[in-house]
Amino acid sequence: MHRNMNSKPDWQRHESDIKSCTKCPGMNCPDLGTLNAPGYGNKNSRIVLIGQSLCGKPCIDSQIPFTGGSGRLLDQAFSKASVLKKELFITNVVKCHPVGNRKSKKHEVNNCTPYLKRELFWISPKVVVCLGKDAWNYFSQSVVKPSSKDFELENNQVTVHFVYHPSYIMKQPKHVREKYIDNLSKIIQSEMA
Repeated sequence: MHRNMNSKPDWQRHESDIKSCTKCPGMNCPDLGTLNAPGYGNKNSRIVLIGQSLCGKPCIDSQIPFTGGSGRLLDQAFSKASVLKKELFITNVVKCHPVGNRKSKKHEVNNCTPYLKRELFWISPKVVVCLGKDAWNYFSQSVVKPSSKDFELENNQVTVHFVYHPSYIMKQPKHVREKYIDNLSKIIQSEMA
């Protein structure tokens, strides 16, 4: 993607492109419950959180990724960091909700990648938090466990934190959930201060 210094991000068109997307059979289909949502939040945020795919009905209805369900862990981390969800930018690798909450297919990830690339290009964050393997793989196929690494993204240095998806953490013991919330809040606080 070439940077045109004279043009401004057209978020309205970007969101319209996502809402009208028909690249993947069975996705963005109201009858199958696979509708989509663009990223949500502060388009000038220094922090972007990236999930795997859109959650089900709560996210579709609200048009906000990580609404309810495992998003409650993120909400707790935001609260602990004293920030509101809308102060950050939250998006997904795959903008639609896969049928039956299944794992996203490779062609779905590939078809949605330009949308994520555009979001990251326009926002130009300093920190990215990748929540789960599909998000990890956007930056590196070699990441196998939670870690942090610096990357160059469109001539911009960004620190990427690879963390487990909150739906995985929800199934873990209380002390693991609490540590996850604490770690996320520290990442957010360090950049928001």
